[in-house]
Amino acid sequence: MIRKVTKRNYLEQIHELGSYAFNLSHSNETREIYLKRNECVNNYVDEVDGQVISQMVSLPFQVTINHRVMKMAGIGDVATYPEARGTGSIRLLFETIFNDLHENKTEVSYLAPFSQPFYRKFGYENVFDYEETRIPAEIMRQIKPEKSGRIERVLWQDKLAQETIKKLYKETLETHNGSLVREDFWWDFTLNFNEGRKLAIAYDENNQACGYLIYGLIGTAEFMIYEMSFTTLFGLKKLMTFVSSHSGSFSEFVSTNITDSRIIALFPDTKAITRKTHSHMMARIVNFKEFIEAFSFKESLLEKIVFLRVEDTNCSWNNGVFKLTINQGRATCEKIETNDLVDFSGTIQRWTQVFLGKQTLEQAIWMEQIHSTSEKTDFLTSFKLNTPHLYDYF
Repeated sequence: MIRKVTKRNYLEQIHELGSYAFNLSHSNETREIYLKRNECVNNYVDEVDGQVISQMVSLPFQVTINHRVMKMAGIGDVATYPEARGTGSIRLLFETIFNDLHENKTEVSYLAPFSQPFYRKFGYENVFDYEETRIPAEIMRQIKPEKSGRIERVLWQDKLAQETIKKLYKETLETHNGSLVREDFWWDFTLNFNEGRKLAIAYDENNQACGYLIYGLIGTAEFMIYEMSFTTLFGLKKLMTFVSSHSGSFSEFVSTNITDSRIIALFPDTKAITRKTHSHMMARIVNFKEFIEAFSFKESLLEKIVFLRVEDTNCSWNNGVFKLTINQGRATCEKIETNDLVDFSGTIQRWTQVFLGKQTLEQAIWMEQIHSTSEKTDFLTSFKLNTPHLYDYF
């Protein structure tokens, strides 16, 4: 039976199943942090006689998409015991979650796939990539030291440091297309559950915080940059001076989160720096009408009307033809009962990629992923081209 659960005994079973499925071992402290997190999320299980056999969590997030804040369900901890696999349990869990998300008008959902083909069956498609950057120590030493200002290493338990880092994130990374509007529970979970993460804040000569770094020291081999945020060039230089000061202790500096080419531009010689792009998280639009009405189009003095067909085998409310009336950068969206007035048609996966900025509408049409029967070329230029970035994993 599919249930949404909140009681401690179910949360403990969820942790037990997740640990088994992903072969994880937690200390008592990290186990309690995990359970505390699950008190803040929506926990769905398939249970038989009180025993959880399959599970899924839906994390109630908000995200910034084209400078608009939308509701997003982060799907995680998808797991089934081996003896219960092949029963359709995961499909039933997704059906229940999608219905709940439809009811509360959540616009989008993200997840981290173990298999992209598996999650495409539920309407998800790759949207986010991450770039792995590796910088040898001898290259890191090229950084010209910024001697003014200061760096302060801090602990997450320091309330002032917390507020400073949250404010800097809000001013910088949160504004990027697709990124999380981080709730307090998520900050606490991320920085307490992932043991070994360290924090540093950069201050300028006027004692103003202008950047922060979340990093880790991996043995004697790697200095890991988990997250870097800066509001000024000085903040960038000060943080990189701090990173470079470790070049005598670590042979390589690694990041999967540097998306800003200005960082690489600090190095006089970049030949030995390697950068590799990996596919990352998937996403799907859950409520097409609500998404479109929250979406920010390019502003134009002329009203545009366009008819889009959406194919969605999982969410029936998305399946059909929608009339979009775009005026002054905003749109109204109405599902209509016709098959004749269609300008562009595609699956929910392809529309998700287009509206979240993974690819342009022109590219999707050229690849025959979205089909056009229209000469409304003005709609092709209605989108703001913002590459999606995500600085979290769940």
